[in-house]
Amino acid sequence: MARSYAAVMALLGMLVTLLRGIKDGAGFDETITASLAWMALLGAIGMIVGTIAESTIVESVRAKIETELASTHEAEAKS
Repeated sequence: MARSYAAVMALLGMLVTLLRGIKDGAGFDETITASLAWMALLGAIGMIVGTIAESTIVESVRAKIETELASTHEAEAKS
């Protein structure tokens, strides 16, 4: 999940920067340098956000399964 977030954010950052460079008529070297910098920055941010999202989902699912297993075990113990 973290790599997916990183890839999407990196490509989005690069695309926006390239489109902005085309719109403004900026030079090729400046546009590519800026887009690569934004791609690296947003890729790193995406990796962090994806890691946080993945751990949050895993913890949530784990807690839900543990709760269901505990209630099932209690029901079996009473019968």
